[in-house]
Amino acid sequence: MSTRHERRRYRHEASGALLTYLVDIEDPLDAHALLQRAARYWCDGLSTPPHRECVTCGVRMPGKKHVGALLLTTPAIIKPTTASVVGVCRECWLVRDLSLEAIERKATEVLQAVVPNGRFEPHQDTRR
Repeated sequence: MSTRHERRRYRHEASGALLTYLVDIEDPLDAHALLQRAARYWCDGLSTPPHRECVTCGVRMPGKKHVGALLLTTPAIIKPTTASVVGVCRECWLVRDLSLEAIERKATEVLQAVVPNGRFEPHQDTRR
């Protein structure tokens, strides 16, 4: 998301619930045009300020080679038009092999800003 209007619309649409997708950076997302565009936009902006940081450890990710996974979210509505993206660095995703629970805890902190007091359902770990 880039404009204030888009952020405002996302928060309004997401006030009920969010759908979340934790995907490996190499997953093509071909069947999900909105998520694919959001992921591409986010990755294209990695080398320019504001610099993206890992949602779990806070390290800067200056390029796609430093990203291990993306957490994409959309409002849980019939036809969402906006999506949000945060990244998990390669170190946390592959090398440290953080548990899904650790990633979820950090992601929940970030998502609470969008859906205050929201509940987030457990997600299946697809890395194995």
